[in-house]
Amino acid sequence: MSTTLHDFSAAVENLISTNRDAEQGFRAAADAVGDPGMKRMFVDLSTQRAGFATELQDAVRKVGFEPSNPLGTGGTLHGVWISIKGALMGNDAHHILEEAESGEDHAVQAYGSALSLILQPDLRGLVERQFAAIQESHQRIRALRDQTAPPPETPEPAAKA
Repeated sequence: MSTTLHDFSAAVENLISTNRDAEQGFRAAADAVGDPGMKRMFVDLSTQRAGFATELQDAVRKVGFEPSNPLGTGGTLHGVWISIKGALMGNDAHHILEEAESGEDHAVQAYGSALSLILQPDLRGLVERQFAAIQESHQRIRALRDQTAPPPETPEPAAKA
């Protein structure tokens, strides 16, 4: 597959936007969840993703590019959705974790796609390191989601005639 400068630029911009979106979404999740441990995790992930976006911006500037849209827009909407859903569900941790996992699904996909386009060694190493951290948080969120799932409903026994 032939990679163009436009493809490279679009991939990096998508990663920056994805991280800004995650920063906002995790901040909203922290505000919506009641459990102090999960709140701390979401605050830490929000801070991490802000750092990832800044690292990417700095790295692409070093190779001569200027990101044209460093702010994410989907995260604002996703963050609002988490807040609304959290309020409607009584700040149910399971539902908030489902939303957070959905955001992580998007980040994993964005990083996987970008790695097929980024060939510059220093930038590729940075993206690989960030991708590994995102995969780790994705697994952690999925495990917490599974732990907080409501027990399956058991059917009522049939009455004997």
